[in-house]
Amino acid sequence: MLAYKLYNLIVTSDEVLPELVPVDKVEVDVRVWCVSSPKSFLSPSNWFMQCYFPGGELWLSFAKVNGGYLLRFNELADFFVSRSGHKINCMPRPEIPSETIQHLLLDQVIPLVINLKGSEALHASAVLTPQGVVAFAGLTGSGKSTVAGSFLQSGYPLLSDDCVPLVEQNQDIYAIPAYPGLRLWEDSLEWLFGNNGNRKSVAHYTTKQRVCVEKKDGAYCNEPQPLKCVYTLGEPSEIQKGDDIVIEALSPLDSIMELVKCAFRLDITDRDMLKRQLGFLKKVVSTVSVRRLIFPRNLQLLPAIREAIFTDLKTF
Repeated sequence: MLAYKLYNLIVTSDEVLPELVPVDKVEVDVRVWCVSSPKSFLSPSNWFMQCYFPGGELWLSFAKVNGGYLLRFNELADFFVSRSGHKINCMPRPEIPSETIQHLLLDQVIPLVINLKGSEALHASAVLTPQGVVAFAGLTGSGKSTVAGSFLQSGYPLLSDDCVPLVEQNQDIYAIPAYPGLRLWEDSLEWLFGNNGNRKSVAHYTTKQRVCVEKKDGAYCNEPQPLKCVYTLGEPSEIQKGDDIVIEALSPLDSIMELVKCAFRLDITDRDMLKRQLGFLKKVVSTVSVRRLIFPRNLQLLPAIREAIFTDLKTF
C-alpha cells in the first residue's frame, strides 16, 4: 500500500495516485482499495439523496448500507465508505479510465469523508496572500478555480482547488492544503497559462484539464495557514453586465447561510452531523469575514478583480 498526505489526512491506496506526493507510512486515516467483483457492493432500493447536473442528468446517489455508505457516480463507479470513514472501497465500471476514478476519489469522495470523520470543508478554491488565505466559494462553474488561477499566475501560492478543509487552531480558523493541482476549463487555461505548465486530463467525461504546479517554486503552499476571508461568488442570475465588480459584506446570518450552501456533507439525515457542522460554521463566521463577490464573466477583467479583492482586504 502506498501512503500519501491529502487534506491533512494520511491516505493509503493499493493504486498509484500520481497527483499526490508519497509520504512515509505513519498512522493511517483512510485506507483505499479498488475491487472488481460486483458482489462486493449492495444494490440498495432506498437512496436518501441524489444529485443532478443542471441539465437534469443523474450524477451522484447516496445510500446507507450495512457498515457505512454507498456513493454511486452514475455509470462511472461505486464507492463504499465505512461508517467511521476509515475505509473506502472503490468499484469502477468497466473501461472507465484510471484518471476519472482518481478524480472522483480525490475531489469528490474524500471531501465528503472529511465531513464524516468529524471535520468540515468548503467547496472552494484558496490562495495564500500577504493578508492570509483567501478562499473563493461557489457552485460548480462559478469561477472559483479561474480566480484562484489568476492569483497563482500573479505570484500568490495555491493552497487548494475546489475543497478547502477548515480547522480551529489557537482561536483562529486555518485552511488546510489539498494537493498541487488546479482544474480549469480550456478558455481559462489558455488565458492564464497559454502553452506553459504541466497539464493532464481531469476525467474522460469533461474537457477540464489539471495544471500541476508543484514544480514551480513558490506556487503551492503545503502548510495550514490562517483564513482571512471567504468570497462567495455570485450565481448566474447575479452576474454583472459591463465591467462592474461588486463586493458586498454579508451579515452574520447571511454569512452562515452562504457557508452552509457550499459546505461538504455526506449524510443530510444525520442530525448530529448537521448540528456539529452548523456550530463550526458559526465559529468561522465569528472569526473570518464572508463577502459576496459579483463580477462579469470576462477573463480580461481578472487583474481588476484581483485589485478589487486586495483593496477590499485592507478594509477589515
